[in-house]
Amino acid sequence: MLLYRYLAKLGAIIVKFYKNILLLFLLLITLFFISLYGWRVDFFRIIDNDGKMLFSSPTTLGHIFITRYIHSVELTPVEDEYYVVSGKLWSWEERTRSTKAGMPFKSPKNGRFIKTKQWLIYQGGRLSWNSYFYRIGNDFFGLNQANFEPLGRRDFYKIFPGKKLNIEVYRAPYKFSRTYLVRELTDAPSFVPEIEHK
Repeated sequence: MLLYRYLAKLGAIIVKFYKNILLLFLLLITLFFISLYGWRVDFFRIIDNDGKMLFSSPTTLGHIFITRYIHSVELTPVEDEYYVVSGKLWSWEERTRSTKAGMPFKSPKNGRFIKTKQWLIYQGGRLSWNSYFYRIGNDFFGLNQANFEPLGRRDFYKIFPGKKLNIEVYRAPYKFSRTYLVRELTDAPSFVPEIEHK
């Protein structure tokens, strides 16, 4: 009889213990999903000069955005490479073919200069922005291209001729993490070849 009472008490303690563990586990899972729903993530967004959203997507640390255009005087390509870091667009590298007509001619402060057969590369400089304006040319002036994930290189001068685009990174809750893009971007050819000259 004494053994039976002892085993019954022990059984009740074990059942209560496992119920508490199960409740704690369910509570932790619920809290995890609540925090994930409100977790702040970085978004990469492109807006035109009329305020119309053209592209928006959650992004990761190190997301790359590359602009390319033909310099109006030198008529050679210029590339600017940006990375998303800590909620900002960081100017990582600029590549030119010449140092004339207002293009860089020395390494930036806190940066370095690299010369290859194809490019004059200016890395670093510690420049960052939450947003910046990217003016798009047309068939005659600029021949702007942009390369960014997940779309690849697109001919922006054909898609948005003469527009001034606002390129920005901002933070918002994870619950808004959807990719949005306008029909002009989805219908445009992707991974187009790099334009070398006019």
